[in-house]
Amino acid sequence: MTERHELRWGGFAGLAFVVLAMLGRFLPGNPPTIGDSDSTISSWIADHRGMILLSSLLWAAAAGLVIWFAAAFAEAMRERAERSDVHLALLAGSVLVGGALFVNAGMQAATASGIAGRDAAITLSMYQLGTLTTTLIGFAAALPLAAAGIGVLRTHVMPNWLGYLALLAAVVSFLGAFGVFATSGAFVAGGWLMSTVPLLLSAIWVLAASGYMVREHLPELSTGESAVPLT
Repeated sequence: MTERHELRWGGFAGLAFVVLAMLGRFLPGNPPTIGDSDSTISSWIADHRGMILLSSLLWAAAAGLVIWFAAAFAEAMRERAERSDVHLALLAGSVLVGGALFVNAGMQAATASGIAGRDAAITLSMYQLGTLTTTLIGFAAALPLAAAGIGVLRTHVMPNWLGYLALLAAVVSFLGAFGVFATSGAFVAGGWLMSTVPLLLSAIWVLAASGYMVREHLPELSTGESAVPLT
């Protein structure tokens, strides 16, 4: 098999992204939704201030790692389908997602850092902004996930089930973004169904794809022949 160590390092970046994203999501505990009372939100931020700030640092680091992972993945697809622009959609979408994650991490840190000397209404508004932004990231994530799924199915750079999983994650992420319309209930922005489930499904896909990249279990490239997946 051809050695592709840039793919291996991209896989490590994907694994690191998953670890940091999961820690960033779950270390502060289960956050309130925008449908909860003002006092509940303010109390939660005050009680978990340190963990929220740590979470923001983890998400800021994860933002760069997901772009690194996607760039390596896009390169693998480009080499097997040079006439296709799918790899460009993957790369552009990952930059959009990484940028949104970094900005959202900054808003999260700003919300928690000055809560002690700030008007409660301002804190509430900042929290709502961050929660809605987190939910809207689902729209951004749908692009690279869909591109990755289509690319896998076209190039067979990885097993087809990974392509279908990426497409499923894209659909779930896209639908999760519609949580911005809900003000209460299971579909509210920031809730488990509309924010956490899309994140977990996307993380599972990145984890699986990264595993193949780390082990360099990608098909050989042969001049003038189509790439054939390893068995």
